Amino acid sequence: MKKLISVLLLVAVMATLLTACGSFTCGLCKKEKSGKKYDTEISGQAFVICKDCHDGLEELAEAFQK
Repeated sequence: MKKLISVLLLVAVMATLLTACGSFTCGLCKKEKSGKKYDTEISGQAFVICKDCHDGLEELAEAFQK
């Protein structure tokens, strides 16, 4: 029984650590995000941005190239 409780506790701790991994605040939308973060530079300032903001900037850049 002690072994089962120990395993369940270990699984809970690992799950908590893994969900906290990769969490950051987007420099543009200011929302707490998880997942891939993109390092970008806008007007000489470095930002860490989320995928949604990165995709939006890519679309904006494509619109200006046309």
